[in-house]
Amino acid sequence: MKHTPSYIPKRFQYFVDQLRKNNVPHKIIFFTLGIISTVWFLVRVIPKPSRAAYPCMQATAPYMSAFVLWISGLGGGIFSYKKMQENFQRSNYRLVFVFLLIFSFSFAIWQYSGSLDTRASGSQKAIMADFEPNNPIGEAKGIFPGRVCWHWNDRATNENCDNSSNFNGIIDEGDNAWFMARNNNLNAIDSMLNESLKKLTDKNDIKAAWDAIFRYYNENHGFGNKTYTDNEIIFIKINATTAYGGVSAERYYADLSRTDNTEINPFSAETNPFLVLAMLRQLTEEAGVPQAKIFIGDPARNIYKEFYEMWKAQFPEVHYLGNNLINSELEIEALGRLPVAHTDAELITYSDHGTVMQDAIADKLFTVFEEMDYLINIPTMKAHASAGITLNAKNHFGSLPRTWAMHVHPGLMSVSGDDPQRLGYGLYRVQTDLMMHKLLGGKNLLMIVDGLYPGEDALGVPEKWAMPPFNNDWCSSLFVSLDPVAIESVCHDFLRSEYNGATISESRPNWPGVDDYLIQAADSSYWPEGIIYDPDDDGHLIASLGVHEHWNNESSKEYSRNLGTGDGIELIKVHEVISNVEEKEKEDFLVFSPNPVVKNALIKNNSKETANYQIISGNGQILMQGNINAKADIMLDLSQLNTGIYIISGASLEQKCSIKFIKQ
Repeated sequence: MKHTPSYIPKRFQYFVDQLRKNNVPHKIIFFTLGIISTVWFLVRVIPKPSRAAYPCMQATAPYMSAFVLWISGLGGGIFSYKKMQENFQRSNYRLVFVFLLIFSFSFAIWQYSGSLDTRASGSQKAIMADFEPNNPIGEAKGIFPGRVCWHWNDRATNENCDNSSNFNGIIDEGDNAWFMARNNNLNAIDSMLNESLKKLTDKNDIKAAWDAIFRYYNENHGFGNKTYTDNEIIFIKINATTAYGGVSAERYYADLSRTDNTEINPFSAETNPFLVLAMLRQLTEEAGVPQAKIFIGDPARNIYKEFYEMWKAQFPEVHYLGNNLINSELEIEALGRLPVAHTDAELITYSDHGTVMQDAIADKLFTVFEEMDYLINIPTMKAHASAGITLNAKNHFGSLPRTWAMHVHPGLMSVSGDDPQRLGYGLYRVQTDLMMHKLLGGKNLLMIVDGLYPGEDALGVPEKWAMPPFNNDWCSSLFVSLDPVAIESVCHDFLRSEYNGATISESRPNWPGVDDYLIQAADSSYWPEGIIYDPDDDGHLIASLGVHEHWNNESSKEYSRNLGTGDGIELIKVHEVISNVEEKEKEDFLVFSPNPVVKNALIKNNSKETANYQIISGNGQILMQGNINAKADIMLDLSQLNTGIYIISGASLEQKCSIKFIKQ
């Protein structure tokens, strides 16, 4: 990866550290660093004076200024001393006194500058206004650099979802959880993903969009202008925070089905299963990826039965990961999951070297990160009690083979939550290490943030959003990008606008320093004093992972590329680019008869577009599904269903409905 000029100060600091380790005298370090930094500053600024404002120049300035002060003090002292002698010989005592003052002042500057500690000069602590707007930092990445696509579609979610529970121990018709089929419009979610990827790549065809994404990745990883090949593995990293422990854990049963009455709320916001379905369809049908080359999971966790059965029914050859933290591999395999394994060696070295995270010097990783060729990271957009926000970067806490990853929490804003001890900028941030690691952030094919049902904390139940355009409805949004910094910067802006209350717990995304890890990932000149981010421990330092910026305001949500004022983020509002279709909620566009039904049921589509249908059991399991053409009908044989109450859910791009029916 090409290093930008902001990489130079880190080279300086590394060079200084090596000199110190070898007991090189302070004066030699001072002269060497001063000459190099002064030459560097002049070479960069003389051809283009505006570069003096660049972060890399601001980071270099302390080296140069100390050296220039030393030269000035030395030169001024020699000059004034000679003038004192000349005027003393001429008996001009008034000028002798003047040059004595100049000599004393110059000598003081010379002594002071020569004693400056060069350890401080190699690091620039970020001194920034709180979320200063339209001030891009770093080097934008992507086919269209810095592009982030946001698609909002309120038809994707059910406004009547309230995440209520009947607390009877099982997920059934008496519950109304965000992850249930009746609360998600799969057609709309699939369309949101489809349109976002096309806008991300500026392609009219989704197959061409995927081809462009794979070629961009391979070209930037030194593999040439190549697209996906059949032997390559894709890992979809989801967020499944609550699904930890063995198959006998209190939050689910032996078959890994949820219980709805645990202390850990089973309705906590996590990666939406219907978004995963849409991604699986995209990969297999549009990108040409064989099912057997796709792995899914949050490897430090398990996959709930409800999600597993939904995905397995449509994509039986995909590998679904399971964690045998308590139970045996045989028990995990019996449930259809692929047991995870971790590497023998520690593969990630934390760049604070135990200074901040005393119990985390290095970590092993799950072997899937070595085996995969591409990573698609799909976290849920949430505020967080320890980090302020949790997105793609922090989703990799689930990539570490420890149950809660508490050993790395000291590298966040807070260790235990709601008491942020590490506020401010210029501090070590563990998320930056995770973003820079070659097997984690380094394998990002595509970054997605699931904003369909966001939450206010890692274990928080989804909440409706007050800010426009959501207006007390679900966020119903997807975010996609090829720039790992830009997408988190945009999502941070959304989170800090929504969660901006009067108390600490209500305003976590607004803590000073929440975006510190993004600033450091964007530009190495903002790395903290004494920190050189090298999580691979191979000496390969990365100057910029992407571009960081905050929008101009909550209302217009514009960044520097939108405004034409800089080379920062470009936010594409996909829902405004494509034709907006007026909401048409018609409960009778799908007709089901007879009701109750004994064997055969007639389903009629009265709308002018193709619709999909799903037959859903009381516990939310999809039993049957298919499509009905516009103005057409089909006959279904429901004789295999047990006696009970079911739901038929219908959805198209414009409409959705659900009908309860009785099977006798």
